[in-house]
Amino acid sequence: MQIELILLVLSTLFFASILAGKAGSRFGVPALLLFLGVGMLFGSDGLGIHFDNIKVAQMVGTVALSAILFSGGLDTKVSDIKPVLGPGVMLATVGVLLTAVVTGVILYFLVDHRLGMSLMGCLLLAATMSSTDSASVFSTKRPTPRRNASGTTSSSTT
Repeated sequence: MQIELILLVLSTLFFASILAGKAGSRFGVPALLLFLGVGMLFGSDGLGIHFDNIKVAQMVGTVALSAILFSGGLDTKVSDIKPVLGPGVMLATVGVLLTAVVTGVILYFLVDHRLGMSLMGCLLLAATMSSTDSASVFSTKRPTPRRNASGTTSSSTT
């Protein structure tokens, strides 16, 4: 593949991601959901970009995750965290534990006979997935600017 085509595809992906991020903040939709939509749109089932290199995919995913976490840390103010600290801590502990246990047990009954996974293996698999649950839900609890009937902007928690 030529370098110009690679740069065009990457710049189009970046542009679509920036538009998705701006649209998400404007309408109160989690950016994570919109980024997943952009990935599905440009993927092999969407516009047909095929990507088979696992090592490069892992490297790109790690760098992207680092950038997302870094950006989230820079954008978050302590004053934004204080109103939702209690529910956030409960979600990050009790919510993740419940998600891991329920998903692990369901997974155990679904794949027990076919793959021969133990209950501990299913719980471990569910625990790796459930830790992302609080991050995605917590991002929806940020105050978002909303326009009222007079056209002025007020801040509310969604």
